[in-house]
Amino acid sequence: MHARRFWLFLILACCPHAAIAALDPTDVIQIQATGSLIRDNNLFRLPDVDSRLFGIDPANRADTARVLGVGLKFDKFVSRQRLIADLNLSETTYDKNTNLDFFGGDGRLLWLWQLGNHWNGEASYSKRRTLAGFSDFQRSIQDLVDTDTYKLTGGYQFHPRWRASAEFMEIDFVHSEISRNRLNYNAKVAGAELRYRTPAESSIGLQVRHTDRSYPNRATVGAITVDNGHSERRLNALAAWQYTPTMKLDGQIGHVDVQHDQLAIRDFSGVAWQAGATWDTTSKLRFRLRTLKDIRLYEDISTSYVVVHEVGLDPTYAVTSKVVVQGTISFTKREFRGDPGFIVNNINREDNARLGRIGLTYSPLRNVDLSLSYEIGDRKSNRALNSFDYETWFGTLRIGF
Repeated sequence: MHARRFWLFLILACCPHAAIAALDPTDVIQIQATGSLIRDNNLFRLPDVDSRLFGIDPANRADTARVLGVGLKFDKFVSRQRLIADLNLSETTYDKNTNLDFFGGDGRLLWLWQLGNHWNGEASYSKRRTLAGFSDFQRSIQDLVDTDTYKLTGGYQFHPRWRASAEFMEIDFVHSEISRNRLNYNAKVAGAELRYRTPAESSIGLQVRHTDRSYPNRATVGAITVDNGHSERRLNALAAWQYTPTMKLDGQIGHVDVQHDQLAIRDFSGVAWQAGATWDTTSKLRFRLRTLKDIRLYEDISTSYVVVHEVGLDPTYAVTSKVVVQGTISFTKREFRGDPGFIVNNINREDNARLGRIGLTYSPLRNVDLSLSYEIGDRKSNRALNSFDYETWFGTLRIGF
Protein backbone atom coordinates (compact mmCIF):
# COMPACT_ATOMS: atom_id res chain seq x y z
CA MET A 1 0.00 0.00 0.00
CA HIS A 2 2.79 2.44 0.92
CA ALA A 3 4.64 1.71 -2.34
CA ARG A 4 1.52 2.26 -4.47
CA ARG A 5 0.80 5.56 -2.73
CA PHE A 6 4.38 6.71 -3.28
CA TRP A 7 4.47 5.98 -7.01
CA LEU A 8 0.99 7.47 -7.52
CA PHE A 9 2.26 10.68 -5.93
CA LEU A 10 5.24 10.80 -8.32
CA ILE A 11 3.03 10.31 -11.38
CA LEU A 12 0.59 13.02 -10.32
CA ALA A 13 3.36 15.44 -9.44
CA CYS A 14 4.99 15.02 -12.85
CA CYS A 15 1.84 15.53 -14.89
CA PRO A 16 1.57 18.78 -16.89
CA HIS A 17 -1.64 19.92 -15.14
CA ALA A 18 0.15 19.96 -11.78
CA ALA A 19 3.03 21.96 -13.22
CA ILE A 20 0.67 24.52 -14.78
CA ALA A 21 -1.01 24.95 -11.39
CA ALA A 22 2.25 26.03 -9.79
CA LEU A 23 1.92 29.49 -8.29
CA ASP A 24 4.42 32.30 -8.01
CA PRO A 25 6.71 31.90 -4.96
CA THR A 26 5.71 35.40 -3.82
CA ASP A 27 2.08 34.32 -3.33
CA VAL A 28 0.66 34.85 0.16
CA ILE A 29 -0.30 31.17 0.41
CA GLN A 30 2.07 28.53 -0.93
CA ILE A 31 1.63 24.75 -1.01
CA GLN A 32 4.24 22.16 -1.82
CA ALA A 33 4.38 18.37 -1.98
CA THR A 34 7.50 16.23 -1.77
CA GLY A 35 8.32 12.58 -2.30
CA SER A 36 11.66 11.00 -1.41
CA LEU A 37 13.21 7.58 -1.80
CA ILE A 38 16.22 6.77 0.43
CA ARG A 39 18.43 3.69 0.29
CA ASP A 40 20.96 3.10 3.10
CA ASN A 41 23.26 0.09 3.26
CA ASN A 42 24.01 0.53 7.00
CA LEU A 43 20.95 2.17 8.50
CA PHE A 44 21.98 1.69 12.14
CA ARG A 45 25.64 2.71 11.61
CA LEU A 46 26.94 -0.66 12.80
CA PRO A 47 30.58 -1.79 12.79
CA ASP A 48 31.72 -4.66 10.59
CA VAL A 49 30.54 -7.36 13.01
CA ASP A 50 27.49 -9.60 13.35
CA SER A 51 24.58 -7.17 13.75
CA ARG A 52 22.88 -9.58 16.16
CA LEU A 53 25.30 -8.31 18.79
CA PHE A 54 23.18 -5.13 18.68
CA GLY A 55 19.87 -7.01 18.59
CA ILE A 56 19.37 -6.36 14.87
CA ASP A 57 18.55 -9.01 12.26
CA PRO A 58 21.31 -9.02 9.59
CA ALA A 59 18.57 -8.86 6.93
CA ASN A 60 17.47 -5.48 8.33
CA ARG A 61 20.90 -3.88 8.31
CA ALA A 62 20.21 -2.22 4.93
CA ASP A 63 16.83 -0.68 4.20
CA THR A 64 14.84 1.59 1.88
CA ALA A 65 12.66 4.41 3.21
CA ARG A 66 9.92 6.38 1.48
CA VAL A 67 9.02 9.88 2.63
CA LEU A 68 5.82 11.65 1.55
CA GLY A 69 5.44 15.24 2.62
CA VAL A 70 3.15 18.22 2.26
CA GLY A 71 3.85 21.82 3.19
CA LEU A 72 1.70 24.92 3.63
CA LYS A 73 3.07 28.45 4.05
CA PHE A 74 1.36 31.76 4.73
CA ASP A 75 3.56 34.82 4.13
CA LYS A 76 2.06 38.31 4.20
CA PHE A 77 3.08 41.90 4.85
CA VAL A 78 0.72 43.97 6.99
CA SER A 79 1.99 47.50 6.62
CA ARG A 80 5.65 47.12 7.64
CA GLN A 81 5.09 43.93 9.62
CA ARG A 82 5.71 40.53 8.05
CA LEU A 83 3.71 37.53 9.29
CA ILE A 84 4.72 33.96 8.42
CA ALA A 85 3.06 30.66 9.31
CA ASP A 86 4.79 27.55 8.01
CA LEU A 87 3.76 23.89 8.41
CA ASN A 88 5.46 20.82 6.90
CA LEU A 89 4.22 17.28 7.59
CA SER A 90 5.76 14.02 6.43
CA GLU A 91 5.21 10.28 6.63
CA THR A 92 8.28 8.03 6.62
CA THR A 93 7.92 4.29 6.00
CA TYR A 94 10.59 1.58 5.85
CA ASP A 95 10.52 -1.60 3.80
CA LYS A 96 12.02 -3.84 6.52
CA ASN A 97 12.29 -1.92 9.79
CA THR A 98 8.61 -1.05 9.95
CA ASN A 99 8.87 -0.40 13.70
CA LEU A 100 10.63 2.86 12.74
CA ASP A 101 7.73 4.21 10.62
CA PHE A 102 6.68 7.63 11.88
CA PHE A 103 4.90 10.91 11.19
CA GLY A 104 7.11 13.94 11.60
CA GLY A 105 7.57 17.47 10.43
CA ASP A 106 8.05 21.01 11.55
CA GLY A 107 6.12 24.23 11.87
CA ARG A 108 6.64 27.82 12.92
CA LEU A 109 4.84 31.06 13.64
CA LEU A 110 6.98 34.11 12.92
CA TRP A 111 6.45 37.84 13.29
CA LEU A 112 9.20 39.99 11.73
CA TRP A 113 8.42 43.27 13.40
CA GLN A 114 9.45 46.80 12.45
CA LEU A 115 9.02 49.89 14.61
CA GLY A 116 9.90 53.15 12.93
CA ASN A 117 13.05 53.22 10.86
CA HIS A 118 15.52 52.01 13.49
CA TRP A 119 13.92 49.19 15.53
CA ASN A 120 13.27 45.67 14.20
CA GLY A 121 13.43 42.03 15.24
CA GLU A 122 11.41 38.85 15.41
CA ALA A 123 9.09 36.94 17.70
CA SER A 124 8.67 33.28 16.84
CA TYR A 125 7.69 29.80 17.96
CA SER A 126 8.78 26.64 16.14
CA LYS A 127 8.28 22.94 16.68
CA ARG A 128 10.04 20.01 15.04
CA ARG A 129 9.62 16.23 15.28
CA THR A 130 12.17 13.89 13.76
CA LEU A 131 13.63 10.42 14.23
CA ALA A 132 16.83 10.42 16.28
CA GLY A 133 19.96 9.34 14.41
CA PHE A 134 21.62 5.97 14.95
CA SER A 135 25.33 6.86 14.76
CA ASP A 136 25.65 6.90 18.58
CA PHE A 137 22.55 4.84 19.45
CA GLN A 138 22.86 1.74 17.19
CA ARG A 139 19.56 0.15 18.19
CA SER A 140 16.45 -0.70 16.18
CA ILE A 141 14.28 1.48 18.43
CA GLN A 142 12.06 4.35 17.37
CA ASP A 143 13.19 7.43 19.29
CA LEU A 144 11.27 10.51 18.19
CA VAL A 145 12.76 13.83 19.21
CA ASP A 146 10.52 16.88 19.76
CA THR A 147 12.16 20.30 19.78
CA ASP A 148 10.18 23.40 20.80
CA THR A 149 11.85 26.79 20.38
CA TYR A 150 10.60 30.18 21.56
CA LYS A 151 12.55 33.20 20.34
CA LEU A 152 12.42 36.96 20.77
CA THR A 153 14.97 39.33 19.22
CA GLY A 154 15.24 43.07 18.86
CA GLY A 155 17.77 45.42 17.32
CA TYR A 156 18.36 49.16 17.13
CA GLN A 157 20.11 50.77 14.13
CA PHE A 158 21.52 53.78 15.99
CA HIS A 159 23.84 54.70 13.09
CA PRO A 160 23.78 53.82 9.37
CA ARG A 161 26.68 51.43 10.02
CA TRP A 162 26.12 50.44 13.66
CA ARG A 163 23.48 48.07 15.07
CA ALA A 164 22.96 46.78 18.60
CA SER A 165 20.71 43.77 19.20
CA ALA A 166 19.61 41.33 21.89
CA GLU A 167 17.94 37.92 21.88
CA PHE A 168 16.10 35.69 24.32
CA MET A 169 15.37 32.07 23.53
CA GLU A 170 14.01 28.97 25.26
CA ILE A 171 14.42 25.44 23.90
CA ASP A 172 12.74 22.22 25.08
CA PHE A 173 14.33 19.01 23.77
CA VAL A 174 12.43 15.76 24.48
CA HIS A 175 13.09 12.10 23.50
CA SER A 176 10.16 9.67 23.22
CA GLU A 177 12.33 6.61 24.05
CA ILE A 178 12.24 6.21 27.82
CA SER A 179 15.76 4.75 27.99
CA ARG A 180 17.08 8.03 26.56
CA ASN A 181 14.95 10.49 28.53
CA ARG A 182 18.01 11.50 30.57
CA LEU A 183 18.96 13.46 27.42
CA ASN A 184 15.85 15.65 27.72
CA TYR A 185 16.73 19.22 28.57
CA ASN A 186 15.47 22.78 28.79
CA ALA A 187 17.76 25.62 27.71
CA LYS A 188 17.31 29.32 28.38
CA VAL A 189 19.50 31.60 26.25
CA ALA A 190 20.18 35.33 26.52
CA GLY A 191 22.56 37.18 24.24
CA ALA A 192 23.59 40.56 22.88
CA GLU A 193 25.55 41.75 19.85
CA LEU A 194 27.13 44.94 18.57
CA ARG A 195 28.01 45.04 14.87
CA TYR A 196 29.56 47.52 12.43
CA ARG A 197 28.75 47.00 8.75
CA THR A 198 30.10 48.81 5.68
CA PRO A 199 28.18 49.51 2.45
CA ALA A 200 30.26 46.71 0.83
CA GLU A 201 28.78 44.24 3.39
CA SER A 202 32.02 43.79 5.31
CA SER A 203 31.47 43.80 9.07
CA ILE A 204 32.99 43.36 12.52
CA GLY A 205 31.21 42.72 15.77
CA LEU A 206 31.20 41.52 19.35
CA GLN A 207 28.77 38.92 20.70
CA VAL A 208 28.05 37.65 24.21
CA ARG A 209 25.74 34.74 25.06
CA HIS A 210 24.70 32.98 28.26
CA THR A 211 22.88 29.61 28.31
CA ASP A 212 21.44 27.69 31.27
CA ARG A 213 20.59 24.03 30.59
CA SER A 214 18.65 21.86 33.02
CA TYR A 215 17.95 18.11 32.79
CA PRO A 216 14.74 16.99 34.49
CA ASN A 217 15.63 13.27 34.30
CA ARG A 218 18.95 12.67 36.00
CA ALA A 219 21.26 9.82 34.98
CA THR A 220 21.84 7.09 37.57
CA VAL A 221 25.12 5.21 38.00
CA GLY A 222 24.67 2.54 40.65
CA ALA A 223 23.63 4.44 43.78
CA ILE A 224 24.85 7.76 42.35
CA THR A 225 22.51 10.24 40.69
CA VAL A 226 24.25 12.54 38.23
CA ASP A 227 22.95 16.01 37.36
CA ASN A 228 24.38 17.36 34.11
CA GLY A 229 22.78 20.77 34.52
CA HIS A 230 25.22 23.53 33.61
CA SER A 231 25.69 27.10 32.45
CA GLU A 232 27.56 28.08 29.30
CA ARG A 233 29.04 31.51 28.59
CA ARG A 234 30.46 32.61 25.25
CA LEU A 235 32.22 35.78 24.17
CA ASN A 236 32.90 36.03 20.43
CA ALA A 237 34.53 38.44 18.02
CA LEU A 238 32.82 38.35 14.60
CA ALA A 239 34.06 39.45 11.21
CA ALA A 240 33.12 39.28 7.52
CA TRP A 241 35.29 40.74 4.76
CA GLN A 242 34.51 41.15 1.08
CA TYR A 243 38.15 40.55 0.12
CA THR A 244 37.52 40.84 -3.63
CA PRO A 245 34.31 41.07 -5.70
CA THR A 246 34.43 37.25 -6.03
CA MET A 247 35.75 36.23 -2.59
CA LYS A 248 34.25 36.73 0.87
CA LEU A 249 35.89 35.71 4.16
CA ASP A 250 33.96 35.26 7.41
CA GLY A 251 34.54 33.88 10.86
CA GLN A 252 34.34 34.20 14.59
CA ILE A 253 36.64 33.42 17.49
CA GLY A 254 35.95 33.52 21.18
CA HIS A 255 36.07 31.94 24.58
CA VAL A 256 33.69 29.28 25.91
CA ASP A 257 33.24 28.61 29.61
CA VAL A 258 31.03 25.74 30.82
CA GLN A 259 30.39 25.17 34.52
CA HIS A 260 28.37 22.21 35.80
CA ASP A 261 26.10 22.29 38.83
CA GLN A 262 27.43 19.02 40.25
CA LEU A 263 30.68 17.65 38.73
CA ALA A 264 33.45 20.19 38.25
CA ILE A 265 35.49 17.65 36.27
CA ARG A 266 32.97 18.09 33.46
CA ASP A 267 33.65 21.82 33.20
CA PHE A 268 35.28 23.26 30.09
CA SER A 269 37.13 26.49 29.45
CA GLY A 270 38.84 27.26 26.16
CA VAL A 271 38.87 28.84 22.73
CA ALA A 272 36.29 28.06 20.04
CA TRP A 273 36.26 29.36 16.50
CA GLN A 274 34.90 28.92 13.02
CA ALA A 275 35.99 30.40 9.71
CA GLY A 276 34.99 30.20 6.09
CA ALA A 277 35.80 31.49 2.62
CA THR A 278 33.41 31.71 -0.34
CA TRP A 279 34.95 32.01 -3.79
CA ASP A 280 32.91 32.58 -6.95
CA THR A 281 35.48 31.52 -9.51
CA THR A 282 33.04 32.11 -12.37
CA SER A 283 29.36 32.99 -12.69
CA LYS A 284 28.62 29.25 -12.54
CA LEU A 285 31.21 27.78 -10.15
CA ARG A 286 31.43 28.47 -6.41
CA PHE A 287 33.63 26.98 -3.68
CA ARG A 288 32.93 27.23 0.04
CA LEU A 289 35.77 26.28 2.43
CA ARG A 290 34.93 26.02 6.13
CA THR A 291 36.62 24.96 9.34
CA LEU A 292 35.79 25.03 13.04
CA LYS A 293 36.67 24.04 16.58
CA ASP A 294 33.81 23.97 19.07
CA ILE A 295 32.20 21.94 21.83
CA ARG A 296 28.94 20.01 21.55
CA LEU A 297 26.75 18.25 24.06
CA TYR A 298 27.07 14.51 24.56
CA GLU A 299 25.47 13.44 27.81
CA ASP A 300 26.23 9.95 29.09
CA ILE A 301 27.84 8.36 32.16
CA SER A 302 31.39 8.47 30.78
CA THR A 303 31.51 11.96 29.20
CA SER A 304 29.50 15.16 29.00
CA TYR A 305 30.79 17.04 25.97
CA VAL A 306 32.70 16.60 22.72
CA VAL A 307 35.43 18.85 21.35
CA VAL A 308 34.86 18.95 17.59
CA HIS A 309 37.44 19.84 14.92
CA GLU A 310 36.09 19.99 11.37
CA VAL A 311 37.16 21.08 7.90
CA GLY A 312 35.02 20.90 4.78
CA LEU A 313 34.75 21.96 1.15
CA ASP A 314 31.41 22.61 -0.60
CA PRO A 315 31.60 23.18 -4.40
CA THR A 316 28.56 24.22 -6.44
CA TYR A 317 28.37 24.24 -10.24
CA ALA A 318 25.41 25.58 -12.22
CA VAL A 319 25.61 23.50 -15.41
CA THR A 320 22.63 25.40 -16.85
CA SER A 321 19.89 27.58 -15.40
CA LYS A 322 17.97 24.38 -14.70
CA VAL A 323 20.72 21.96 -13.65
CA VAL A 324 22.90 22.42 -10.54
CA VAL A 325 25.55 20.05 -9.16
CA GLN A 326 26.56 20.33 -5.50
CA GLY A 327 29.17 18.46 -3.51
CA THR A 328 30.56 18.18 0.01
CA ILE A 329 33.78 16.77 1.42
CA SER A 330 34.33 16.97 5.17
CA PHE A 331 36.64 15.60 7.84
CA THR A 332 35.64 15.64 11.51
CA LYS A 333 37.50 14.73 14.69
CA ARG A 334 35.57 14.31 17.94
CA GLU A 335 37.26 14.16 21.34
CA PHE A 336 34.98 12.95 24.15
CA ARG A 337 35.79 14.70 27.41
CA GLY A 338 34.44 15.32 30.88
CA ASP A 339 34.81 11.73 32.14
CA PRO A 340 33.93 11.72 35.88
CA GLY A 341 35.62 8.32 36.42
CA PHE A 342 32.52 6.21 37.03
CA ILE A 343 33.90 3.49 34.73
CA VAL A 344 37.18 1.88 35.82
CA ASN A 345 40.01 1.95 33.25
CA ASN A 346 37.82 3.88 30.83
CA ILE A 347 39.57 5.03 27.65
CA ASN A 348 38.67 8.52 26.46
CA ARG A 349 36.90 8.02 23.16
CA GLU A 350 38.12 9.67 19.94
CA ASP A 351 36.38 9.49 16.54
CA ASN A 352 37.58 10.49 13.08
CA ALA A 353 34.87 10.76 10.44
CA ARG A 354 34.96 11.37 6.70
CA LEU A 355 32.03 12.26 4.47
CA GLY A 356 31.61 12.76 0.74
CA ARG A 357 28.41 13.77 -1.03
CA ILE A 358 27.45 14.72 -4.57
CA GLY A 359 24.02 15.81 -5.68
CA LEU A 360 22.25 16.83 -8.87
CA THR A 361 19.17 19.07 -8.95
CA TYR A 362 17.07 19.50 -12.09
CA SER A 363 14.30 22.11 -12.29
CA PRO A 364 12.43 21.45 -15.55
CA LEU A 365 9.56 23.80 -14.69
CA ARG A 366 8.91 26.63 -12.28
CA ASN A 367 8.38 25.24 -8.74
CA VAL A 368 9.31 21.70 -9.80
CA ASP A 369 12.61 20.20 -8.58
CA LEU A 370 14.05 16.72 -9.11
CA SER A 371 17.16 15.86 -7.10
CA LEU A 372 19.41 12.83 -6.79
CA SER A 373 22.36 12.53 -4.45
CA TYR A 374 24.87 9.95 -3.27
CA GLU A 375 26.67 10.02 0.07
CA ILE A 376 29.49 7.87 1.41
CA GLY A 377 31.06 8.10 4.84
CA ASP A 378 32.98 6.30 7.51
CA ARG A 379 34.00 6.76 11.12
CA LYS A 380 37.08 5.31 12.80
CA SER A 381 37.05 5.20 16.59
CA ASN A 382 39.48 3.99 19.24
CA ARG A 383 36.46 2.03 20.50
CA ALA A 384 35.96 -0.58 17.78
CA LEU A 385 32.19 -0.90 18.19
CA ASN A 386 31.78 2.82 17.39
CA SER A 387 33.46 2.50 13.96
CA PHE A 388 31.36 2.09 10.81
CA ASP A 389 31.03 2.91 7.11
CA TYR A 390 27.95 3.46 4.96
CA GLU A 391 26.54 4.45 1.55
CA THR A 392 23.27 6.28 1.01
CA TRP A 393 21.25 7.25 -2.08
CA PHE A 394 18.60 10.01 -1.97
CA GLY A 395 16.02 10.80 -4.61
CA THR A 396 13.51 13.63 -4.11
CA LEU A 397 10.75 15.27 -6.12
CA ARG A 398 9.29 18.60 -4.97
CA ILE A 399 6.45 20.50 -6.58
CA GLY A 400 4.87 23.79 -5.47
CA PHE A 401 1.29 24.84 -6.06
